[in-house]
Amino acid sequence: MKHLMIGINAKFIHSNLAIRYIQAFGEKKGLTIEYSEYTINQSLDYILDEIIKQEPSIIGFSCYLWNIEMIIKMVQMIRLIRPNIRIVLGGPEVSYNPITWMTHYPEIDYIISGEGEIPTVNLLACLEKGCEDGLMEIGSLTYRNQGLIKQNPQEVPMSMAKVPFAYKKDLLGLEHRIIYYETSRGCPFNCEYCLSSIEKGVRFRPLYMVFEELQFFLDQGVRQVKFVDRTFNAKKIHSMAIWTYLRDHDNGKTNFHFEITADLLDETEILFLKTVRIGLFQFEIGVQSTNQETIVDINRQTDFEVLKERVLALKANGNIHLHLDLIAGLPKETYRAFGKSFNDVMAIRPEQLQLGFLKVLKGSKIEEQQETYGIISRKHPPYEVLRTREMSYEDLRKLKEIEVLLEYYYNSGQFSNSMAYLMDLFDHPFALFETLREYWEVEGLYHVKHHKIKFYDLLYEFGQQVSYVHEDTLAQWLIHDLCLQEKPKKWPDFADVKEGLTPEIKKFYQSDDFMEPLFKAYEGYNMKQIIRMTHVERYDFDLLSGPKEKGVNHVFYNYKSRDKMTGQAIATRIRL
Repeated sequence: MKHLMIGINAKFIHSNLAIRYIQAFGEKKGLTIEYSEYTINQSLDYILDEIIKQEPSIIGFSCYLWNIEMIIKMVQMIRLIRPNIRIVLGGPEVSYNPITWMTHYPEIDYIISGEGEIPTVNLLACLEKGCEDGLMEIGSLTYRNQGLIKQNPQEVPMSMAKVPFAYKKDLLGLEHRIIYYETSRGCPFNCEYCLSSIEKGVRFRPLYMVFEELQFFLDQGVRQVKFVDRTFNAKKIHSMAIWTYLRDHDNGKTNFHFEITADLLDETEILFLKTVRIGLFQFEIGVQSTNQETIVDINRQTDFEVLKERVLALKANGNIHLHLDLIAGLPKETYRAFGKSFNDVMAIRPEQLQLGFLKVLKGSKIEEQQETYGIISRKHPPYEVLRTREMSYEDLRKLKEIEVLLEYYYNSGQFSNSMAYLMDLFDHPFALFETLREYWEVEGLYHVKHHKIKFYDLLYEFGQQVSYVHEDTLAQWLIHDLCLQEKPKKWPDFADVKEGLTPEIKKFYQSDDFMEPLFKAYEGYNMKQIIRMTHVERYDFDLLSGPKEKGVNHVFYNYKSRDKMTGQAIATRIRL
């Protein structure tokens, strides 16, 4: 009997932790379980064909918001092609209303609710032995019995010490993917929009096991490990021990991503975090809203002033990427109130501001209160908010369009200087993005695919429409941002760039004055090669010291030595 677990990820770079856990736990129990991974961007026919080729007896699907509709179609097709294959569904998307799913879709044989390792392996072992009578003893299982749908009580959550390590020694197939890892399950908070609030308490993996597993990742030299702990720093002794281990065993390459609650950090932790390598850690910090009425309604325990103080302290350390999150469509938050939340977070100038939209998840507390809050959401995945009592559909559509621009022009990091210049000219950052959104809408730019250089032209053309934007100044900031990314091969239309080197720049490259500090990274290359690998640009003011310093300035861009936080080229002012 062949057991096959299927993960269908949102992107190729993602990986599925759940199916790896089930395979590893099955192995410990003497059960052979295989798994395959695909993405929602692959065709249904391709995935179906690949599954059928493997000739499984039992197929388990890991179900989430992004893949459930594809999985349901797949299940229906599998049932027509191979009616004897047993089909098992698990994961958050089917955990909280399994009877409804099985009533609507008779093709589904079994659903595992909640934590899946123990019940899934018990189910597979039971089916392999042919002991159908044993199904009633399997916790967290919903199944069919003589035309009826039966739902068993939930399995007791397993000790984190018994959760198997999910990865093989060679990490085969994960060379270019994010590695997901967890050291705790559960969350100490009870935010109404989140499914983590349903499980009571937090369970932690023993530190000796964590250290051994983290060392495996370090030895393998993986690019990024993303912790899926809901609040990584919920227990200081746990988080500090792990952070200390990673600092002391840093391989100089691997990055670790944590979701933390910043207002839990104390001065000792912030001082410690100052000692870690630039780029070793990346923090995702959920703000969600700074509107106090909203915070109270969703039962979120966040003091934004304390959070802001802690985040600014982390930012001052200058060594950790900070990603702050907001959610649009929460109760009691109007469009204007959301704009204030946006400005409050943008005042911190995080590396990224991630703008998401409320999803009324099945089983969440906010789903129970949906009518009370006046929230209207999609009836199908991803159950995203369409309007609320305080925010119209049109308001949310505007925020959707602002989210697109936020990704292009802020979160990409490619326009950091240009956007900083523009934000300083507007009353507040939200006003800039509102005005930019209006420009994009009027010009019909949202539904057109733009080449990356076109984004520079579009921001320049936007600036031309704003009376208090100085066109030449914006143009020079844009050129500087472009040059920080890479040596330009193609220039924006607005750039007045002459072909070839000017006489003064030629003279610079022939001079010995700056050879040692500027060209050290290019040892072994001749000057012709160095000219091809570096860049010098002329500006009308000093971009590096401040625009008040007027007069001709030249900047040398070193693409072999890059900023460890931003990845941008090292830029140095030179005198010609």
